[in-house]
Amino acid sequence: MRAAALRSTGRLPRLLAVIAATAMVACSGNDANERAGGSPETPALLLGTRVWDDTSTTSYFHVVSSIEAGTAIDASRAVEVPGAAKLYAIEGVGWFAIGGGEAPTITRYTLDDEGRLDEDDTISLQDYGIENLWDTLYVVSPTKMYYPDRDGQRLIIIDPSAMEITGEVDLGQTGREGFLSLYSYAHLERGSDLLFSVAWVDWNETDSILGETGLVVLDTETEKVSKFEVDARCGGITTPVETSSGDVYFVSSALAAAAHRLDRLDTAPCALRVRAGDDAFDADYLESLEELTGSALAGEPVPGGGSEIFLRVFDEGLGTVADGALTWELTSQSAWRWLRWTPGTYDVSPVDALEPSTSDVLWFRLDGKVYGTETTEDYSETTLIELTAEGGPRRALTAPGFLHGVARIR
Repeated sequence: MRAAALRSTGRLPRLLAVIAATAMVACSGNDANERAGGSPETPALLLGTRVWDDTSTTSYFHVVSSIEAGTAIDASRAVEVPGAAKLYAIEGVGWFAIGGGEAPTITRYTLDDEGRLDEDDTISLQDYGIENLWDTLYVVSPTKMYYPDRDGQRLIIIDPSAMEITGEVDLGQTGREGFLSLYSYAHLERGSDLLFSVAWVDWNETDSILGETGLVVLDTETEKVSKFEVDARCGGITTPVETSSGDVYFVSSALAAAAHRLDRLDTAPCALRVRAGDDAFDADYLESLEELTGSALAGEPVPGGGSEIFLRVFDEGLGTVADGALTWELTSQSAWRWLRWTPGTYDVSPVDALEPSTSDVLWFRLDGKVYGTETTEDYSETTLIELTAEGGPRRALTAPGFLHGVARIR
């Protein structure tokens, strides 16, 4: 019944597209001209955006040479792709690709001398039963990356340099009946091991989340799962954030906070930790976000640079929590304030330079800086914000639609 309500409003496809989006890594350029043609030395970045209407989704990919405020975006030069297409890239390599919006394909592109995108090789995941792509890739080298198939409970191994599928890893042990195995939107590495978390969500029937978090350790040399643990202290975690100490914090999502408030998640919003060099949750560490922030509607971590992490907190003076509401009806309200937190302490402070916004903020690492997004409530426009700017957050480029990816391509 809850899923039907989402579909009837037209918000379910939009919500899932927003939730599925994950951070891409890029570097900013120096030229404020929107065109990125010219010499090979001219910086070029690729923006991925999406625009919705009542019946369809269309994706656009724009080449720019700067992400500074005021940069013009020439829509006539964009590559248009039907559906919720994805932007994939590998930092420092120059490899970038577009994931199909209506087919499970990954198409590599190159950039010509005029700054336009040229289509190259394509691989399809259709033979693996995949119908729609997620935004996430776990890249471990220029010749190896993993596509997390959350519905199929496996990792598909891809060689991006050869554009070939080379195998798969079974993750059947991560399944929970009636729930999607939501593998984290980012991963971490410990030597040759790949680590990622698992949340269990049901968006189709009950709009609920299981009150536990899994941690998978994959040996990328043998392609075997060497460890899988489940921590029952905290649920609804979707993104790890590593601080300068090497410690990695796994903090509840805003969606989890909403589910807990609506009695659809047993565990309260919280944070877990994996110590630097370790490959397991720290049994001695559990942070209550309500005790930390003064609100039970808190979560959604964003890297703050150095030892800091940004958190989002729902301001009930700005938003509403109606009886029987759906989780997205809380997370999509422009009532989520920003806080700055230094883990290991109770040092939490408001970020007054940032206005309250929806909770679904993507973040990007660009040239050693961290950028977040500020999206209008109707997803018609997105502004990049340099969160770690000296002197406080600084607004950068504004793009039409929902900005879901940024990648340096030259």
